[in-house]
Amino acid sequence: MTIRDALYFSYAGKKSVDYGIINVTMSSGMYEESLAPSRSIQEVSIKGRDRPYFQGIKKAPLKFNVSFAFEDTWDTQRIREVTRWLTEQDYYQELYFTNDWGRDPERIFYALFVDDPVLIHNGIREGYVNLTVRCDSPYSYSPIFTSRLYKWDQQKYNIDVNEFNVGDRTSTIVDIDDQLILNPHRTKWSDYAPTTQWSGLNP
Repeated sequence: MTIRDALYFSYAGKKSVDYGIINVTMSSGMYEESLAPSRSIQEVSIKGRDRPYFQGIKKAPLKFNVSFAFEDTWDTQRIREVTRWLTEQDYYQELYFTNDWGRDPERIFYALFVDDPVLIHNGIREGYVNLTVRCDSPYSYSPIFTSRLYKWDQQKYNIDVNEFNVGDRTSTIVDIDDQLILNPHRTKWSDYAPTTQWSGLNP
């Protein structure tokens, strides 16, 4: 799921539906999304050489704009609550976008809202806010996946054999110290004729 086609979001452990706001796209036409983090070339130029020395690539932390609209009219208290929630965090918080609260998010960002938040309204307490998201890294993250729990219902099984001389061995031998080693005289691939086929090998 991309950011633009998500209706809801969660930030700092709180859901947008609890504040009566939703994720919207105000521009007309097709959606625009950040495809990858911004990259810059690190290089050094010296006098007398037109071609700089390449030092590497630097990726910038993810940064993108979002718009959140109020589903109903707001009052002063609601504006203050939303402002504190989105703009007063002291460190990067978990941010994700979704269309279904019953499912885990596909992408998780650790972000802060930066720059100049703007409230755009029609004068009768209806409108939306424009914000800039700044992440802690060039990447988004996947949620934690856990498998189902499996109950072990079998009894403990002990193997009392502690000598290599017992049982069958293939391509191995026991040396004079009773240690298991590879048989130096075992059959190797080079021992087969080039025309040998799989069906001709001994099982």
